[in-house]
Amino acid sequence: MNTALTTRPDLIPTKRHRLRNALLKIGTVLAVLGPTAFILGAIGTKLGLWSWKFGLGLMTMKIGPLVLLLALITGVAALIMAFWVKPRKGVVVAALIALVPAAGLLKLTTVKSKVSQLPFIHDVTTDTQNPPEFTTAIVEARGADGKTNPLNYVGKTDPKGTLVSVLQTRAYPDIRPLVLSEAPDVVFGEVLAYAKGQSWKIETEDSNAGIIEATDTTFWYGFKDDVIIRIRPSEGGGTLVDMRSISRVGGSDIGKNAERIRGLMSALK
Repeated sequence: MNTALTTRPDLIPTKRHRLRNALLKIGTVLAVLGPTAFILGAIGTKLGLWSWKFGLGLMTMKIGPLVLLLALITGVAALIMAFWVKPRKGVVVAALIALVPAAGLLKLTTVKSKVSQLPFIHDVTTDTQNPPEFTTAIVEARGADGKTNPLNYVGKTDPKGTLVSVLQTRAYPDIRPLVLSEAPDVVFGEVLAYAKGQSWKIETEDSNAGIIEATDTTFWYGFKDDVIIRIRPSEGGGTLVDMRSISRVGGSDIGKNAERIRGLMSALK
């Protein structure tokens, strides 16, 4: 028999010690699995291993948060046990176990708060009355299987029946046509350079028609958003620039399309 254990009763493992150790082990696993669920959901969707509804809807929005919540609860319990049970061990590990899911859940809460404040739309344009129309290049790239969002803008509504144009105008009053003093051919070159600088995949480059079409693929999940920029002479002189950005899938773009349009307009200004 180990004499150290007989002379030091505090070193003999008890139920409390075993519970603390178990919480630390389970919490560590959960703290790793939580972020892993988000990463796998995103990468798997991007690689085409599963649908975006599974990767984003299930793994990211349901499984990931649930695992993070369990990790947080386990981490807090482990932290309490680490302080309570003598000798005090695993305090730092328990604190990390609690902090990792807490940070993840805080980030999710921030995103959900942002989504709740934005309109449930995925199609944004500077010209809501006469939006730029995509050519066959984008139509064919999106496919005709009915799995992508429709390209019509006029008359499009959200699930509640409100016109997208109305929702967009309320949420993004600054998204408007841009008039520049430069000639159309000069602006065309500037827009094309900007699009290439954003690493967009250029689908159409027609200087005569004043049309540039491209596809932007997000880093996470590999979501594809299609863009069209219309460049034409302005009635008062100079050049009139319009842009439209639409997500291929999903109901809400979380403001990404408006952000993309603002980026171009700001660069041109």
